[in-house]
Amino acid sequence: MKKIWDSWKLKWGVKTDKRMLWIFVIFAITGSSTVFVRKGLFNWMGIDIQNALLGFVVKILAIYIVYQFLLFAIGSIMGEHKFVKWFILKMNSRLIPGLKKENG
Repeated sequence: MKKIWDSWKLKWGVKTDKRMLWIFVIFAITGSSTVFVRKGLFNWMGIDIQNALLGFVVKILAIYIVYQFLLFAIGSIMGEHKFVKWFILKMNSRLIPGLKKENG
């Protein structure tokens, strides 16, 4: 586990274990919050999808969008604006063809 931890620190440009732990706390809060926000958003909008396949696709897309907004907001509030901005851009460049990565 230490080897993976150190490789992520190097890959992400994080110098201390304390900052790495803080980043993982941000990811944990964001992931948990995404589920609640998506459910609340669907209830508020009255979205109830009966088709299992369509429901799965719509939920995945909604979670993807909600997660990015929450990660940016929570990460920025918790002092990691530069890291989460870089992380979101990197994540999107891998998932969306033709999207250019930004270093920073």
